[in-house]
Amino acid sequence: MAAPNAFSVMTIRYLDRANINPVLWDDCVGVSAQRLIYAFSWYLDALTTGAGAPYWGGVVAEDRGRYVAVMPVVYQKKYGIRYVYQPDYCQQLGIFSRDTFDLPSASAVFFRQLTHTFKWIVSYRFNETNETELQFPDSFSVIKRHNHVLPLDKPYVDLFRNYAMDRKINLNRARNTDWVVEEKPDIRPLIHLHRKHNEEKAVGGINLDLTIYDRFANAVDALQNRGLARIWLARKPDSETAEAGGLFVLDRDRIIYLFNGASTSGRKQQARLWMINRLIEEFAGQPMAFDFESPAVGAESVKAYYQSFGAEEKPYSEISYDHLPGFITYARTLVRGLQNNKKATD
Repeated sequence: MAAPNAFSVMTIRYLDRANINPVLWDDCVGVSAQRLIYAFSWYLDALTTGAGAPYWGGVVAEDRGRYVAVMPVVYQKKYGIRYVYQPDYCQQLGIFSRDTFDLPSASAVFFRQLTHTFKWIVSYRFNETNETELQFPDSFSVIKRHNHVLPLDKPYVDLFRNYAMDRKINLNRARNTDWVVEEKPDIRPLIHLHRKHNEEKAVGGINLDLTIYDRFANAVDALQNRGLARIWLARKPDSETAEAGGLFVLDRDRIIYLFNGASTSGRKQQARLWMINRLIEEFAGQPMAFDFESPAVGAESVKAYYQSFGAEEKPYSEISYDHLPGFITYARTLVRGLQNNKKATD
């Protein structure tokens, strides 16, 4: 579909992954003001390859053989219906554009392409930068979410001064434990640690699709191959057993706390706090930000914990959209009702 008015020299259209040029796509994401690691083609490829994997494509604005704005879309298929949803380990997507692209004016075309291609959007999250660039149509249901990000451009002594008193006290507790932090080449031991000690609480009773861990491990391998990941495991000096760990993604001006795990001992003796503080201290005074990747839904205590580092609250928007034919909507509601009744009687 050709874009109207000022955009008549370019095309804005939806493309499935097979028709996307990954070099042009990644070049656009890489120079965009909205840049986030989740939007690169190689990261999305890893999350959508393998057993149980979803699919992805995107709305692309192309001008004279160059992608000038892209919007990645992850989707699944069920009963012949394609529906959009936000995948795990991919907190924010949205539109990523070059500086020369007039995103506020063109966004309506992106939305039309999205809703023309997908009649059902279960969940889609736009990035923090898009908050000041986009005006969502009335047909979207919009919920405001909040992330927590700590700018690191001040000296460490100033950053530490803004820690809550509990964080300062617990850092001393971690120091007394004398944690040994080691960098590892493989995320899988950390996944195992998380699954053993943290998974049940993290998923909150949801029936988790375990194939996501294989796809996530492949995505981390892709990060490692590009020198963008630090995988840290912490153990006590007299033990070889890892008690806590964290995955930190370092991309240009952002450190993303993407994944973690801890045993009861690691949690109580503040091993994760020790690792977070170590990175904050290492990059203090640089034009970078530490992104805690706060949970989108619930987990208020986790958000409060991240905020206690002096992190700033950053809003972003999550949308949903349902324009399926009435009989499909009715059938879907009926199936959900039957499933809920079955759970109640199990």
